[in-house]
Amino acid sequence: MKRIPTFEETYTLQSAADAAGRDFWFNSVVFTYQWWLLVAITIIPFLVWWKIVDRRRFFEITTYGLLIALFSGLLDAIGVEMDAWEYKYDLVPLLDVFIAYDISVLPVSYMVIYQYCQTWRSFAIAHVIVSFLFAFVSEPLLVYLDIYQLIEWKHIYSVPGYFFLAIFLRWVMGKLIKKSQSL
Repeated sequence: MKRIPTFEETYTLQSAADAAGRDFWFNSVVFTYQWWLLVAITIIPFLVWWKIVDRRRFFEITTYGLLIALFSGLLDAIGVEMDAWEYKYDLVPLLDVFIAYDISVLPVSYMVIYQYCQTWRSFAIAHVIVSFLFAFVSEPLLVYLDIYQLIEWKHIYSVPGYFFLAIFLRWVMGKLIKKSQSL
């Protein structure tokens, strides 16, 4: 019969792994070209978005983006925890999620589509395209740059995740907007 570790044993192992991860980040990640790239892809999308965002719908579009960030971060954390993928380089050593994508690249990309694709049809078509681009261009590029490592995952698995995240949260936004208008 397999022995199950106690909470204290699990905590000790996790604490040691966290300390090792921070040491690795401080000694091998920060200020590398990959780290600077992550700084850029965290900041630049927001600078572009700020120039093009529809100020009249600012609250709505930003709310949609925040929901994308929340759910993509949650799904990312689940994937890392389930050993589906891992990140060798990240912006900060404190979280097991890909902050540059979860709070910047994905939300900004999705907010731009949300802003410009007013019909469900155009929105869905745009997100099919973006889902394939993220899965088959962006992810392989991150693998090539040694930032992202697939463990028990294949790029094709990402396509429905990217797509349904956008569709589901647009549906949620529609419900929230309808509810707020009826108050």
